Amino acid sequence: MPLRLAHAQDLPAITAIYAAAFYDEEMMGALMHPHRESFPEDYRRYWADRVSEWYWDYSSQLVVTYTLDQRNEGSREVLTGVGSWIRHGEGWERCWGVWGKWDPLFSYTKHLWSGRRGTGWYLNFLGVDPAYQRQGYGRLMATWGVEQAKRENITASVISGTDRDRFYRRCGFEVMGGHVSDGEGNPLKGMTEGGSILFYDPKVD
Repeated sequence: MPLRLAHAQDLPAITAIYAAAFYDEEMMGALMHPHRESFPEDYRRYWADRVSEWYWDYSSQLVVTYTLDQRNEGSREVLTGVGSWIRHGEGWERCWGVWGKWDPLFSYTKHLWSGRRGTGWYLNFLGVDPAYQRQGYGRLMATWGVEQAKRENITASVISGTDRDRFYRRCGFEVMGGHVSDGEGNPLKGMTEGGSILFYDPKVD
């Protein structure tokens, strides 16, 4: 089950994977894009713009999984999933801001990424083509960043989707830090079932 860093020529396929994987997802589907069925090109353009930003951002790593299509002469890579990992901390400030367009919402919880957790890897978005889900591709991309964090002795974190806590815990994010709806006056309160903030924390000697 191969995994590699994304290439520029992968961006259209990555866009299609994210658009399909998150179409029915609670936050990125119904909440943020309630009219995606009526305006499919706008929905696709949203993902194309995000993917381009992440690919050209020096603090971001796009990792992809793939399978080989050998039905014709030779073999051809078919992308099966993509993970957007962001390296944060001193010296890794992003040109789009620590949380990009989500700054106002994450002002309620960004204190969780302070102190020893101020430097680490953050799993921004993980998507697997619906045709290849439940085959281990998602776990491979999720553990990529955890292994990077272990090598650097820093934290790794993720905001879990609905009913995904168990999956991420099995990938190494074993510490519950909070929820995206925490904090007085948080506009996300009561709007999402998912949103657990999970961490891998390195062992302290």
